[in-house]
Amino acid sequence: MIVVRKAGTHSTLASKMSRPGGRTLEEAVKAAEAGLDSHREEGMRSLAVILGQLEAVCAAREEGAEARVYELASAFADMAGFFDTGPLYAAAFSLCETSDRMIAGVCWRWPAVEVHVHALRLILAAGCQPTEESRLLLGGLASVVARLPKQTG
Repeated sequence: MIVVRKAGTHSTLASKMSRPGGRTLEEAVKAAEAGLDSHREEGMRSLAVILGQLEAVCAAREEGAEARVYELASAFADMAGFFDTGPLYAAAFSLCETSDRMIAGVCWRWPAVEVHVHALRLILAAGCQPTEESRLLLGGLASVVARLPKQTG
């Protein structure tokens, strides 16, 4: 249906969109957060699966697995970023940075990866809550990253 107005021709949808009403931004954000929270349990299970894959890659230590570590770390960080996982996301991001720097610097060190994977497991098991323990873990991970060659431009 087309509505004719003095200023021109508008569709019914344009007319409805121009009328005040609907939700406030705050209401829309709350609804989106509630929708996301309804998927949190499934998301945490997905994170546990990815973490298991990282643990398996670390245990195998296969030659050429560096790209797989980065791929899994990136998928983990992406998923953790959807939810309020605080220290878990920070640890996942640190693993991404660590693996990226080691690949770029051709200086792969499995212990640097393993310490990140262990930290991810501990933080996930603790419910992803920011605690003194998670703060100490993140500080330790930061010191691992600091020892790696920095990437150049």
